Amino acid sequence: MKRIHFFLSSVTAAIFTVGSLFATVHPPIAQAQTVQKDYVNHPEKANIEYAVKNRLMWLYPDGNFRPEQPITQADVVAGLVNVKGLTVGTPVQGFPVNHWAKVYYERANKDGMLNGVVISPNKVLTREEVAKLLVNAWQNVRASVTQKNSEFRKNDSFVQFVVGSRQMKPKAGKFPNGVATSLYDSFGSVTRAELAYTLSFMKKDFLEVREAEVIADKMHNSIKISGGYITVTAPKTRKELEAKFFIVTKSNQYLDTLEKGYLKHPIADVQRILVSVKNKDTNTALVGYRYTKLPKLDRERIWW
Repeated sequence: MKRIHFFLSSVTAAIFTVGSLFATVHPPIAQAQTVQKDYVNHPEKANIEYAVKNRLMWLYPDGNFRPEQPITQADVVAGLVNVKGLTVGTPVQGFPVNHWAKVYYERANKDGMLNGVVISPNKVLTREEVAKLLVNAWQNVRASVTQKNSEFRKNDSFVQFVVGSRQMKPKAGKFPNGVATSLYDSFGSVTRAELAYTLSFMKKDFLEVREAEVIADKMHNSIKISGGYITVTAPKTRKELEAKFFIVTKSNQYLDTLEKGYLKHPIADVQRILVSVKNKDTNTALVGYRYTKLPKLDRERIWW
């Protein structure tokens, strides 16, 4: 009898332990999700399912997603933290102690995602406010803030920037100055279905950037300088990606590894090396580096 009692006690403890794993997650995520869903015929069904499967968003206790419900600041912050897999945080002064999103805001705060953002977790955000959070979140992934503040983009609205990056779908409305636009509405709200599109896109982009960084490291390690020559080799990648070196000669001729996957050139004639890893269906590199201090192999991250 003592053994049975010990077994039942152990099972009970295990149940409580598993339950505690969901203590910091938005409550509905731990509920049963077996009833008819309200998004089966929604245009964003695939993105909603991706977002739920990858724990970027959640279903409600009744099994529904509520795709047309406007999102709050806390929804966006939690989703972006989950996209980036952040696990370490710093306190957010004045944040409500018992709010479900407290741990997410702390992680977002350490990441720099909340820079210049007025903290208001329950506020329904405008598209411009959502876009600013997206730009902040991608600063240490693709230098979004740096690019947004560049001479070329500094006068763009945040929505213009993120729609151009495909992180948000276009929508007719008005620019921040009130002028009508067919693509870059800044004042409307963002629905949960629209956020599912955004978070799904950004999660896939985040994973591809990380994959590209591994490839760029392999390319870096392939560089050899010997006997007055520099040799570089582009590694094989999955068919959707393109990885290549560019050797820029003293006469500004560009030689690349695209055709043969391999280059050899006199080091004395090399001005700099450029590295690019990108998706074949876009002109924007996932990762870019340049080497300008040859024969030293110091590299600098660049954004194309």
